[in-house]
Amino acid sequence: MKEEIEKLAKLLRTSPKVVSDLEKKMERISGKQGVIEEIVKENDDRIEQGLKQLGLKRNSSAEIVFAGLINKVKEVDQALLSKFYQPQLSTEVGCRSLINATKELVGDLTGFYLKKEKARELFRVNPPKRIMSSLGYGADIDKMLEKEDVFELFAALRFVEDKHWLNDVFFKSYQGLTKDDFEERKIKVMVLPERWLGIGQKFLGKKLHHMSHLKELGLVFIIPITQQHLGEIVYLFFMTLHYIYEVDWHSGLFKKYSQSKDFVKKMIEALKVETSGISLPDHKEISWRIIPSYLAKKDKKDPRLAEPHINPEAWHYTKAAQVIHEFGERFPETGLDFFEDLDVAGEYFPSDGTENLISFDLFDNGISLLQQIGFESKYLYHQQEALWNKVFVEYMGEEALNKAMMDNLDKGYVVL
Repeated sequence: MKEEIEKLAKLLRTSPKVVSDLEKKMERISGKQGVIEEIVKENDDRIEQGLKQLGLKRNSSAEIVFAGLINKVKEVDQALLSKFYQPQLSTEVGCRSLINATKELVGDLTGFYLKKEKARELFRVNPPKRIMSSLGYGADIDKMLEKEDVFELFAALRFVEDKHWLNDVFFKSYQGLTKDDFEERKIKVMVLPERWLGIGQKFLGKKLHHMSHLKELGLVFIIPITQQHLGEIVYLFFMTLHYIYEVDWHSGLFKKYSQSKDFVKKMIEALKVETSGISLPDHKEISWRIIPSYLAKKDKKDPRLAEPHINPEAWHYTKAAQVIHEFGERFPETGLDFFEDLDVAGEYFPSDGTENLISFDLFDNGISLLQQIGFESKYLYHQQEALWNKVFVEYMGEEALNKAMMDNLDKGYVVL
């Protein structure tokens, strides 16, 4: 078996047989040859370039390479801290320079989102008791909706209300939605007022995840934090961009679904972000599973990760990485140029008599820095998913990847 097939299989955490079978079928479909060799060579070249900039070599230990990458992220984080005028993430105003930078990079993206009045109606049908109590409205839902920003209230659902109530009661009311309940408007990126920090901590304590998004509402939001950690700025920068592209992509998906009779059913299934467990069809053609989230976060040994698959979430971040590169070119002092084209790059390095995989991606290393986790718990899942996407793209192109995911997400796989 070719050395490149074995190398790519190792990087993808699958078997050489899977990659060999994929190559034969994708060559027949696309008419392209030598793709696997080119991907492996490109990966090797980028690793060499990265190691050179770190002052390291191929025989450097995995621990030292990982430490070098974390130091690079620290440098970027500090440079962005300066670039964004020392933002204080404890206040709404303090986050503004970072938010403005992301808006400038992506422009005014318009999409297909739930109408604000319909959002208020959903609250009237199922009043969010914890939110109402926390804000001092008791049982007066009309007063709350009159006084409060509906975007803030919807954001608070994610970290205040009970998950079982959300899934079993509130989100069930989505089943009555129609395409007429949606409208075209711009994506909203906002920082919640400081009061939501205290409310969030009341229910989640230190586990408060201080940014998220609502695809159906076209909203990306940040919750102010009391303690600003190393890595916070670079994390908020790439995650805000990631979420903007994720919300934008789903807008196109929902608009597509709105033309079908089962619009709401498909939308709700997409919002669940679940990976199908059905077996892939066994054909002479090749089947690619669609994994809509980072499945390895839950179980890095999930057997579906070893199958040919494409990943929308990794695709959203790849788009974010492209504009981050543009930002880095405009402002070389940020040091972001180091991570250019590294979102799929990975390599095995020696570690205590064995070898250990290191991701060179900004996303993986940025989260590792922010979470302050050690070498043994380092993040790897984005690099794997982005590399699977790249294999598909190199054979079929970016437009084909996007179309395959959008046309087949509800089915869970695509047959080529």
